[in-house]
Amino acid sequence: MPVQQFGELISDPQKLTRHLIKVILTSFGLAVLAMYFFDQSLSGYFGLPEVTARYRATARILTDIGLSEYYFILALLTWAAAKWVAPRVSALRPYPQKIDFFRRWGLNFFVALLLSGVITHLIKFSVGRQRPHKTPDFDPYVFTPFTTHWHWHSFSSGHSQVIFTVATMMSIAFPKMRWFWIPFAALICLTRVVVHDHFLSDIIFGACVGYVGSLLAMTWMRVKTENGLY
Repeated sequence: MPVQQFGELISDPQKLTRHLIKVILTSFGLAVLAMYFFDQSLSGYFGLPEVTARYRATARILTDIGLSEYYFILALLTWAAAKWVAPRVSALRPYPQKIDFFRRWGLNFFVALLLSGVITHLIKFSVGRQRPHKTPDFDPYVFTPFTTHWHWHSFSSGHSQVIFTVATMMSIAFPKMRWFWIPFAALICLTRVVVHDHFLSDIIFGACVGYVGSLLAMTWMRVKTENGLY
């Protein structure tokens, strides 16, 4: 999505609502299709000895790129640097709009990670889907709702939510590289299937939560700005 469209979406409640409904319904539909047609077979494919030997070690390294703590730190450091450090650097003083942009972006990024993370964990707790590695045949239809054990927190994928929050916010900060962020995020999501921590349907809806949570967070922060609270 072109960057200017983000601004148009979050400033128009009706347009934003229609867009979010479309994204959520499409993602949920794709997740359901994946559950019935691809989840078990794809997990089974990545369980083959020759495939495991080829991809698993690399996927295990790459999958940690989706850990949220890296990006919480990045968001806070960006906000702090733009708020306190950059205004004191003489070479940056001629660019007050850029400094203010990254101050707001850093805080928006933090809130987006926090909000989408809360949504993800509520879904995980409510659905209680068993992770693929818990059964030898990768049964995708085992659910134990309202459990706190991480083995039953497969749907939706937290790593996918995080990395798609990152992709959304990076597309806003660095729009010329937006062609890179989504394919990169999709690759990190796929590693969750390779290492058998998630099914395909989990990462599809996790990506949706990351994107939707980012838009909701930006909308909320925009309202706070208009009310003089930010």
